[in-house]
Amino acid sequence: PVGLPALDVDQGLVLPCFADVHTHLDKGHIWPRAANPDGTFAGALATVLSDREAHWSARDLAARMAFSLACAHAHGTAAIRTHIDSRPGQTAFSWPVFAEVRERWAGRIRLEASPLFAIDSALDDAFMASTLAAVEQHGSGILGAVTYMSPALRPGLERLFRYAGERGWALDFHVDESLDPDASSLRMIAGMALEMRFSAPILVGHCCSLSVQPADEVARTIDLVADAGIGVVSLPMCNLYL
Repeated sequence: PVGLPALDVDQGLVLPCFADVHTHLDKGHIWPRAANPDGTFAGALATVLSDREAHWSARDLAARMAFSLACAHAHGTAAIRTHIDSRPGQTAFSWPVFAEVRERWAGRIRLEASPLFAIDSALDDAFMASTLAAVEQHGSGILGAVTYMSPALRPGLERLFRYAGERGWALDFHVDESLDPDASSLRMIAGMALEMRFSAPILVGHCCSLSVQPADEVARTIDLVADAGIGVVSLPMCNLYL
């Protein structure tokens, strides 16, 4: 069209930039000092916990996040959503660091963040007050948690759906990251989204237990997820390794 810029790409391909919708910028690039000892999920959790306690300061997070974003930008990524480990003692500096990095990379990579915590913590009033405040001040209008089979699952989800609905926020969950065929929090999330007529976007990650459930049960769950309009990111390289 007249007036628009033109570029001769010499028969090359022009593709949209990448959007990386499930990352952990606060965990990135710790492997040289904190390798997974045995390649298991439990080993990954344990080594991250010890590294976080030993090393995660504002300065450490800022340096590792900056390197992650420089690598992503060099390889053509234009949007990233990261989960931020949100727990007492860490929320206070992790979220401000994220906000500073987001500002520094504005115009190059669009950054979003979602808090990451166990669903049981959603029932802790003091914890949720500090987490909601951090997301209000530094976040991207996204709320989420790690879901698994627990007595706190339904009441915790109800709280998160209510908090997000009142604020017009999206939801993002780590879901059923196990090979337990009885892990079915994905179905509960989809059912609750329909029941509460939740209209903001919902993204779920992992969903590994679907791979070991009976086919008819899987089909029912997937139908609910589709009806609720929930997006799924499966992270196959991560979970095949773990």
